Amino acid sequence: MDFYILMLANLIGAASLAGWLVAWAKLDGLIKKPWRFRGQRFYNAVVLLAALAIGTCIVAADGEAGLGLIGLFFVVALAFGVMMTLPIGVTDVAMVISLFNAFIGVAVGLEGLVLQNPAIMIAGIVVGSAGTLLTLRMARTMNVTDVMVPKQPRHARGPHLVRQPQGEQPV
Repeated sequence: MDFYILMLANLIGAASLAGWLVAWAKLDGLIKKPWRFRGQRFYNAVVLLAALAIGTCIVAADGEAGLGLIGLFFVVALAFGVMMTLPIGVTDVAMVISLFNAFIGVAVGLEGLVLQNPAIMIAGIVVGSAGTLLTLRMARTMNVTDVMVPKQPRHARGPHLVRQPQGEQPV
């Protein structure tokens, strides 16, 4: 079971690292425009499923998978992080970096779980939860709450999931 958690943490960490680097390149001006193409979500899903399949093969090999298969896993995971971040516009990059920091915290917490080290686990949980809260605050401030947490349909009854901003707020 620990090996499954380890591979999931590696997938989250590698994809977050690659996505974070692409977001940094967008902020630095190295990538000027969002890169979108037809069927992008489908290809993202295929790359994610390929990473999960390769990770499952590594787990099934009980650690005896060759370095080539492990290297392929990390290449596919890094490619998923890049492909996930390319369509993001420059205005949303700060929020995406915060989200990736939260994901990296989750990956560290999972690594602490596998290593049975409470200090690493607590540090990962703190970083992940603080990054998530920061991301949600930034999304609310930038009026993009629909992206982070979709609104309920208009016909749904009950309390709303997310408080929508009531107009412009003074800074």
